[in-house]
Amino acid sequence: MPIVFTKNITNDIILGLWKITEPKSFFVEKLGTHLIDKSKPINPSENVGLHWFASRFLLQQLFNASSIEIHKDENNKPTLFIDNEKYFISISHSFEYVGIMFSKFHEIGFDIEKIDARIERVAHKFLNENEKIFAQNITSKTLIWSGKETVYKWYSKKELDFKLHMEMQSFTEKNEGEFICILNKNELKIEIPVNYFLIDNYVFTFCFQ
Repeated sequence: MPIVFTKNITNDIILGLWKITEPKSFFVEKLGTHLIDKSKPINPSENVGLHWFASRFLLQQLFNASSIEIHKDENNKPTLFIDNEKYFISISHSFEYVGIMFSKFHEIGFDIEKIDARIERVAHKFLNENEKIFAQNITSKTLIWSGKETVYKWYSKKELDFKLHMEMQSFTEKNEGEFICILNKNELKIEIPVNYFLIDNYVFTFCFQ
């Protein structure tokens, strides 16, 4: 399937989505040698690395460039270089979808999660007592989980506790909207707007500062 859409979040921040209907071989065959990423999977099994190859193919579609490189730091945070120009990047995937958000000037975080009843099994790991009051259904819990994943990617440092250091403020669930995450760790306390939208049975969240 072609790109589901590209969306200009701002003049500088762009989001691209791909819905996977192709086999892994489709993406493997179409990746160019100009794309360099040392995290490339080497296991030939069909299901291993499907999202990796799909996301890198999507990256090729978003940039008409002679050189595309992804480097990762000690916290596994990726940085994108397009023809040697630096970009911030956030990559996510969940079942049928892969997505990439990139920006020349802003730190960003982006996440995709499928709405699934199994989230009830792990809700106690990321919902604090205040969030339990308003997170009364699977979708709202998935939005909170995805929002915290997004902020975690934006923060880009380890040792961030999803219950202790992040708290989502009460919100009314819609097909598209925004809620606030309060990130409170050590000397850092900041309110981060998390934007979201729903497609099919998935939630997509992102933030930038």
